[in-house]
Amino acid sequence: MKIFIYLIIAIIIYFYIIKNNIYILTNYHHLYFWGIIFIILLLMYLTKYHKYYVYKFLKNVNEVHHKPYY
Repeated sequence: MKIFIYLIIAIIIYFYIIKNNIYILTNYHHLYFWGIIFIILLLMYLTKYHKYYVYKFLKNVNEVHHKPYY
């Protein structure tokens, strides 16, 4: 639940910076910011409603990582 508060605070600061023109933000800054927000929300959704599949995926990634190449 804390993550929602942190995301809301980050978005409020983002809009404050845009409104007052404190920093010059390019289109890439906007894309990176909203991309990171989207990825965080996607990870929250996956860990809340599809925890078993995320666990299984990460377990398979770990097994492949520790498997010898030869």
